[in-house]
Amino acid sequence: MHKYAVDQTLDLLPSHGSTTRRAAPCRIVALLPYEGRQVQYKVQSSLESYQRIVSEADLRLPAQLDQAQA
Repeated sequence: MHKYAVDQTLDLLPSHGSTTRRAAPCRIVALLPYEGRQVQYKVQSSLESYQRIVSEADLRLPAQLDQAQA
């Protein structure tokens, strides 16, 4: 089950061990089918001109929203 929704803006976490994905705000473009592993999303980062497929663990609510919900 997906935790986030299409058109929601989240923080994309940087890739561990790689410099190709930097932390940045991103928008959920599509929810991808669950295939027995982690839930995945297609996202558009504000820093990139292309879309990425990322797992739910690579996303988090923006810091200001996290603090408001605490």
